[in-house]
Amino acid sequence: MNKVDFLIAIHCHQPVGNFASVFSEAYEKAYLPFIEVLKRHPKVKLSLHYSGSLIDWLEAKHPEFLNDLKKLVKSGQVEIIAGGYFEPILALIPQRDAVSQINLFRKKISDLFGISPTGCWTTERVWEPSLPEVLENSGIIYTIIDDSHFQMVGLNPEVLSGFYVTEEKGNKLYVFPSSEKLRYYLPFKLANESINYFRQRLEEKGSFTITYGDDGEKFGLWPGTYKWVYEEKWLESFFAALDENSDWINTVTFSQYLAKNSPAGRVYLPCASYREMMVWSNGYFRNFLVKYSESYHMYKRMLLVSKKVNGIADSLVNKPKTNTARTKDAKAKKIEEARSYLYMSQANDAYWHGVFGGLYLGHLRSSVYANLINSEKAIDSLMLGDSYCKLENFDFDTDGNNEVIINTPNFGLYFRPKEGGILAELDYKPKAVNLSNTLMRRAEPYHKKIKEKLEKRTSVTDDSLPKSIHDISSIKEAGLENQLFYDAYPRASLIDHFLDSNTHLTDFLRSRYTELGDFANGLYEANLSNKEKSRLLRLNRKGRVRDKFLKLSKSIGIKDNTLSINYEFQNTKEVILDTIFGIEFNLSIYEPVLSKTGSLENINRLELNDQWFNVKLRFSLDRASSLWHFPIETVSDSERGMEKTYQGLCLFFFWNNINFQKIININLKLEIS
Repeated sequence: MNKVDFLIAIHCHQPVGNFASVFSEAYEKAYLPFIEVLKRHPKVKLSLHYSGSLIDWLEAKHPEFLNDLKKLVKSGQVEIIAGGYFEPILALIPQRDAVSQINLFRKKISDLFGISPTGCWTTERVWEPSLPEVLENSGIIYTIIDDSHFQMVGLNPEVLSGFYVTEEKGNKLYVFPSSEKLRYYLPFKLANESINYFRQRLEEKGSFTITYGDDGEKFGLWPGTYKWVYEEKWLESFFAALDENSDWINTVTFSQYLAKNSPAGRVYLPCASYREMMVWSNGYFRNFLVKYSESYHMYKRMLLVSKKVNGIADSLVNKPKTNTARTKDAKAKKIEEARSYLYMSQANDAYWHGVFGGLYLGHLRSSVYANLINSEKAIDSLMLGDSYCKLENFDFDTDGNNEVIINTPNFGLYFRPKEGGILAELDYKPKAVNLSNTLMRRAEPYHKKIKEKLEKRTSVTDDSLPKSIHDISSIKEAGLENQLFYDAYPRASLIDHFLDSNTHLTDFLRSRYTELGDFANGLYEANLSNKEKSRLLRLNRKGRVRDKFLKLSKSIGIKDNTLSINYEFQNTKEVILDTIFGIEFNLSIYEPVLSKTGSLENINRLELNDQWFNVKLRFSLDRASSLWHFPIETVSDSERGMEKTYQGLCLFFFWNNINFQKIININLKLEIS
């Protein structure tokens, strides 16, 4: 009798830094009810993957859930799949970190369930040819990849069966092709439609093996699915259908299947992910690092911290004689602390954007930076002690241009001389927060569909069945079509503007103004000094405002928790008239009054009380200025529809009455606590 071997892998994940309410909602609507239904169908066998951050939460909040899982594992009904502990994109992080994260997770699973997992969930199914080497060195023998990967090398998804073997430099790995068709069937079509599909394929081609691997959140957490999957009992019906047809549909875990079967063939797969991800990333996941400069900066910051952590770890191993046993243990503990923070910063969610908010969610980016800063703090305490001021001038992000980095116990400052001498990252270390963690407003492909989506909103649709998250078309709030403003430069700080004197606040807010100077994105010369903290860095540019030359220098100094910024203008030949000069700051904070659009006149001091990180910022100026302030808000797509998201606060200090015929100085101080 012809039969179908059906392998099911359910992947569940919540990222480090996500809101506690989201963890709880996902547990109540998806994770718990799924297991409750599964327990009632002991003949249904499947494999489960829970990310390390989710397992940590379950262990702390719902140990009874893990106890139920242990019973299912012991009975052979469930197999636990490993992965990178904090769900990194394995191909993008250093191989040493990837192997360590997988080994850390395998140990966690062993401690909890008494098994040694040999399967790995590949995050977002992002495949690169280097992965077999990483996975085999981690004790992994198989993973699950979408059948669209196989289609790219000429294999028809409708004839794929079983698993295939691939290798990289002699490192072997088994890969199971997961059916995209089933991803759109389960749970979005009636249960018997999947059974009928199996029967039809069986009649046409004979016995076959098919794999399904997808997110557990689609079973209850995705919009509209809880009612369908549990209240209307779709999952109960589906498992019951598998039970009723168990004479010819055999559900089996991956390890059980591998123990009895051989590879269907050999395959070499190209760089790819699931089909929808390929659309979002323009064909290759790493393109997110091209499209989003904020993602690229964050990614390179992570690599820099990884290099620091692994470098000091190696030095401790290679120079054991210089340390007493007690000192060595203390250092090792500090390194492990730094490594843990580093691994948490490698969680994938904030580095990309598709139908999920991802990069657009400030709290996820803040979590990445908090972990990077905490990792660095642990390492710097070992390398530099409690009092230091370290200046570096090198191309840390490998873009072909040097950046200037200043590190003290209170601050981490990252300047980009080539991009207007901007302050791209402002870390306040006591609170482990990057105060420049903002996002520029970009044109996204789905923006042009807002009008279309608004029209569909009033049309009659068939809502009898839930839709896949990839088919959902909705708008969460009205008026988004009036919020589509796009920025010409990153939302950083110390951006130097020369604007027409007729420019208004609304023009500046909407990025619909003319830049009269060439300073905002111009090349500045960087001069560093280790002699005095009052002037650590001087950034100089001789540029133009309209058709006139102007030399601008800005110097940065640090004393304790205060930044001193001095602007000096030199123009001994000409007078520049009818020009607004302003300094722009973009800060990832929320201040109830200033985070609304408005203006202030004739100010020398400004105090902000941030509601997110409990940070206080105090600006003081020696020359009274005007101020425009407004929120930076993006329009992005998410699993629940398009929405406006607050990214940060823009402060624009400006002067429209400066005579540039002589040397002019403006001194600004920023105190943070």
